[in-house]
Amino acid sequence: MERSKIFWEWFEKNHESYNGFNEKYTLNPKEAEELLASLTDALHKYSKGLFVELSNDDEKQELIITAQGNKEFFSDAIALVEDAPSIGSWEFIALKPAIGLNFNFQMGEVTINPDDLLFMPLEAEEYPNDIAVRLYHKDYTQEEGATRNAVIVGLYAALNMYLGEVATALDFDYIDFDDMPHPKEQTFAFSELKEYVAYKKGQRPNAGQEFPTENIKLLEGKIEGLPQLLVVNQALQHYEFTQKFPYLLTMTLELKNAGENGLPQGNTDEIYEIEDVVYQEIFKANKGHFVVTETYNRQRHLYYYADKKESIESALKLLENEYETCSVCSKVEFDPFWVLCEQYLNI
Repeated sequence: MERSKIFWEWFEKNHESYNGFNEKYTLNPKEAEELLASLTDALHKYSKGLFVELSNDDEKQELIITAQGNKEFFSDAIALVEDAPSIGSWEFIALKPAIGLNFNFQMGEVTINPDDLLFMPLEAEEYPNDIAVRLYHKDYTQEEGATRNAVIVGLYAALNMYLGEVATALDFDYIDFDDMPHPKEQTFAFSELKEYVAYKKGQRPNAGQEFPTENIKLLEGKIEGLPQLLVVNQALQHYEFTQKFPYLLTMTLELKNAGENGLPQGNTDEIYEIEDVVYQEIFKANKGHFVVTETYNRQRHLYYYADKKESIESALKLLENEYETCSVCSKVEFDPFWVLCEQYLNI
């Protein structure tokens, strides 16, 4: 909150310099670039991963806070805009919105026109719920160089414009590129991509379910010779309601009764009592979801997503101050797209 307040105080003090920015850029590009650099510097004091796009005319003035597709900083963008005050006629937008197919632009020597683009779905039996596509552009080449880079950057820009920044970053499990399809490859117009993504999402087992039936899976592995145990709720893979449960509770139990292998031994009643309290107060009360527990190297980590901080606080208040077999600490983070637990949900 404090970091966002500093940025908004700066913008409130300087916002008049950005009125009519489009016209300023046309008349004096150097001055406009300096203004943009000052705005970006102020924003980077809040988050190094965020950037700005300005759009204004006689009817509206927009400041878009973008992470340039880097999902690690999506939560920063949303939190900043949620804290935005009312400043003149400015509208503040978190992450680039979809604008449809009304675009045609140059990326270096490459022209990006949606009418010229094709895509092909990539299906794999072992990953039936993944969304993977191949995008085609006539200038794409396998050789490293400026042309290849321009095509790739341009196609990602086209996806951002058509689908929006969030969908481009989060909806696809895999994207690759080619120049022209082979005769046997079945391709579709780029304009049909949005419909295809919606279709694939609708085929997933948890489609449309805010509280899907839990699908618990036990996974065992080793890290540096020590056993790692994961209990993962795989029903939450590709979960579509993450923004309704944006607060991540991470609980760390320091295991006092761990053996040489780092796993608990002897009486584990207290550990399961702690887990049950949180499970009942968050998941069973329809205030959030259990995601995963990880046990490794004398620690047990519990991860839950909740609808609001108050739901987490009410659960933590029910825990004892001290336990004989473990010590407990917790933290809460704003993570509306569940990026911080992605590594577990994609196993």
